[in-house]
Amino acid sequence: MNAKIAVDKPGSFLLLNGDEAVARGAVEAGVKVASSYPGTPSTEILETIAEAAKNFGIYAEWSVNEIVALEVAAGASMAGERAIVSMKHVGLNVASDAAMTLAYTGVVGGLVIAVCDDPAMYSSQNEQDTRYFAVHSDIPLLDAANPQEALDMTREAFKISERLQLPVIVRLTTRVAHGKARVELNEIVKSSRRAEFDKNASRWVMVPSNAIRQHRVLKEGLQKATEIANSSKFNVIEDNRKEIGIVGSGIGYYYARSVLDTSQFSWLKLGFVYPFPTELFKSFASKVKKIIVVEELRPFIENNIKYLHPEILGKTEIGLDEIGEFTPDVIKDAFVGLGLCEKTELQKDLDLPIRPPVLCPGCPHRAFYYALNTVNQFVDCNPQKCNGCVVCEYACSLEKEKTFNPVKSRIRAVRLDPLSNMAMTCRTCEDAPCVAACPKDALSQSTEDGTITVNEEKCNGCGWCIPACKYGAITLHPDSLKAIVCDTCNGEPACVQWCPESALSLKGKTTDKIVTGDIGCYTLGFMPPVNTVQTCLCMGAGISQAAGMIHAGVKDKVFAVIGDSTFFHGGMPGLLNIAYNKSNVCVVILDNNTVAMTGHQPTPGSGKNALGEQTKIIELADVARSLGIETVEVVDPYDVEGTRKVIRKILDYRGPSVIISRRPCPLLVKRGPTREVLEECNACGVCVEEFGCPAISITSERAEIDPTLCYGCGVCEEICPFEAIRSKE
Repeated sequence: MNAKIAVDKPGSFLLLNGDEAVARGAVEAGVKVASSYPGTPSTEILETIAEAAKNFGIYAEWSVNEIVALEVAAGASMAGERAIVSMKHVGLNVASDAAMTLAYTGVVGGLVIAVCDDPAMYSSQNEQDTRYFAVHSDIPLLDAANPQEALDMTREAFKISERLQLPVIVRLTTRVAHGKARVELNEIVKSSRRAEFDKNASRWVMVPSNAIRQHRVLKEGLQKATEIANSSKFNVIEDNRKEIGIVGSGIGYYYARSVLDTSQFSWLKLGFVYPFPTELFKSFASKVKKIIVVEELRPFIENNIKYLHPEILGKTEIGLDEIGEFTPDVIKDAFVGLGLCEKTELQKDLDLPIRPPVLCPGCPHRAFYYALNTVNQFVDCNPQKCNGCVVCEYACSLEKEKTFNPVKSRIRAVRLDPLSNMAMTCRTCEDAPCVAACPKDALSQSTEDGTITVNEEKCNGCGWCIPACKYGAITLHPDSLKAIVCDTCNGEPACVQWCPESALSLKGKTTDKIVTGDIGCYTLGFMPPVNTVQTCLCMGAGISQAAGMIHAGVKDKVFAVIGDSTFFHGGMPGLLNIAYNKSNVCVVILDNNTVAMTGHQPTPGSGKNALGEQTKIIELADVARSLGIETVEVVDPYDVEGTRKVIRKILDYRGPSVIISRRPCPLLVKRGPTREVLEECNACGVCVEEFGCPAISITSERAEIDPTLCYGCGVCEEICPFEAIRSKE
């Protein structure tokens, strides 16, 4: 038995976090089926069960999403076996359609829904309080405040579920889920059940006539649940015969006990919180004169109490917020304001630099974003470096006209003020005004890279394009009197190569297209310097949001980026929808062959399941084509120029399309050869300021690569305009 929770020694102790404790509780209860979709802070529940699955004959799976996971667990329960499904709070939203009706059908074998809320949103896009979902769905809820309770409540929840024939929610918060504590183990139940399904359609088929009856059965079950809550061992009164009584649940209750002299107050600890234990609270309230409520997030207990005892001190009165998580210091500050304890001098916070989340070194998502950003490029000038030497003008005229004549240059060096200079050239504007101003249609803009082309046969030198350009990037050739404008020298501008101060660089544009995002590592593409992702709503939403924008009439090309696991989770319906409705959207599936953000769990495309067994590989390209997408391209994001070419092709395409950016997460593969910076580096900053690899930094003289961070992807070597980076021998 190698699994951590497989120890079969009742009365012994293990150091477990809350997630692991839930898993142990399920094993002790004789669970047969466990299902989940990865999502911090709940991921470790299924992972831990899967590690012990073979020891106890448990079936464990990563389902493609949370509603499927709940439906799998529900099926096992309907067949009489005990089942557990785990998810984070936003996953419960996905599973809610099944959960709401499951409360009507009820269960046979015990069914536990383990949900981890995330106060302060450490890894989530919103805060939710699952206690209110329990009210909404009429599903009983136990609220664990530490790992020991997580184990005990999970174990007991199976019994409660079978007694009531209802699913039961066990709720944790992030600190409980990830905090470790010494946990006492109980006996492991050896299940001897036989899976059988009672083919009673009147119970299981929720047509209106059956659902009305089952709704009444549900309400009767909740009455029994209320009786259980009033006598539950998880609801405890500590009567110290004091005037002030403190009521709490979750980790906030224990924070309160840690900062107060517990003997000076009476206490009511609530663990079985829905249905609310009304009679127990009345008994407690009759023994105190003043009641204070301590709970994270929304005022659930407070609102229940106000119906019974209006004069209480809740969040508003004691100054506790319903946004974010509690800490002992937050609780203490509130109690100091009430005069319940003395303020202590807190240790000053260390003045540490801010460390925002960032895509890892070698991340293929960054490489794809860079390619997407640099499809349309322009020559940019850093005025802090430019000294007005006009070498760029000579370099341009030599490249384009084979002569040193600044008048024939496509770039202009101008003095902004006595201390600063700027070199100006075409910015490849979206819907370029110069093109619109030309009365002879002599100017056109490439849909592939945004550069402006002059048709000399049509151009009559009228000059209307010159005032139309607010950058002063267009001039007339002194000999032919035709308009001349920068074309970036096919991506290798001579001016950049010859600038002695490294003031010029070829930059991409992050505002010339719309990029809708999704939930995963790649969401970090919104952070500078990548600055690519512009929306993030929920799993799979980016594709449908993109379709909505197109049908609303936006003119920009719209790309919807989504990870491989998220695509299997919630992206397939959106892709089918854009195929069906002929939406001009390019869906980019960033396939790194894993659920990277939550700890590298397998996906349907990885060829492995939660038990580590080999299984069928679901090919993303096949799925896309089967959903009606005719144009499907597969790229290697490390091949930046090859990726650009495919993106340029898609820019001209009208209709739904898919690009699959395929490269494994670097944390799962062997590192490539470390790169090093050569003396030729002139600190132009492309590798840092545009590409943004965290393994590279820049000094006043040149770039530097940290060999301990470099994953050897080689993208920096490819994009360096001066070939100043190479593989380290």
